[in-house]
Amino acid sequence: MKRILILAAAAAALACGSTSTNNAAVSRNNPGSGSGTLQVQGDINATQTTGVTPAPAPATTFSVTVKDGSGANVSGATVTVLNSSVPDGVVNLAEAPAGSGRYSGTVALFATGDFQMNVVKGTDTVQGVVVGGPGMAAINAPAVSTTGTTTVPANQDLAVSWTTPKIAKAVTVATRDMSFSGPDLGAYTIVAAQNVPHLNSRLRVDRFNEVEAAGGLVGSRLSVMYRVEINPLNVQ
Repeated sequence: MKRILILAAAAAALACGSTSTNNAAVSRNNPGSGSGTLQVQGDINATQTTGVTPAPAPATTFSVTVKDGSGANVSGATVTVLNSSVPDGVVNLAEAPAGSGRYSGTVALFATGDFQMNVVKGTDTVQGVVVGGPGMAAINAPAVSTTGTTTVPANQDLAVSWTTPKIAKAVTVATRDMSFSGPDLGAYTIVAAQNVPHLNSRLRVDRFNEVEAAGGLVGSRLSVMYRVEINPLNVQ
């Protein structure tokens, strides 16, 4: 059976930052407002990979899909994401391909803080939707090798811990042989039965937050996911 380290709550508070409501990413969420005529689904993603040389350059990607009440793609909208850490404080998303209703953009950094999404097409709007950013975590354990591929013993409990700049709404811890989703406590133990031998595996810690967009049609939302991973990871 999967199990969470019960002492993780205390450890996270001491080593990774407070787990109080003020430090929760969801406390920063704002559903915004709008005309109620658009379905808008936005995703913000960033991945930091350790254990590989050279390390990939940092990047945060933004993707927003816009449809009307009939499910048709909405083209020619003005779609922006505001964030204080990006150049000029705003990411202007471009539609590609034309007519797809899919708008995207990328910045060459791990954006920090909160994200505000605005979508405008004439009188149709979804604006002021804010999702609290959980921030990019760092994996504390297992320790990443500085001389080659990171290796951990197989068939033993594997303690995983990570920092929590802001407490995420949820976290997923996964290898190529297991996956667990639960609260962002800053620590989780992969039990021996799930920590099986596997060369060229990897360890991922995905931390999420999401808010429903009050001014949009049903299904409208803005979500953010920060992934930190050790790749490759040899379990032997």
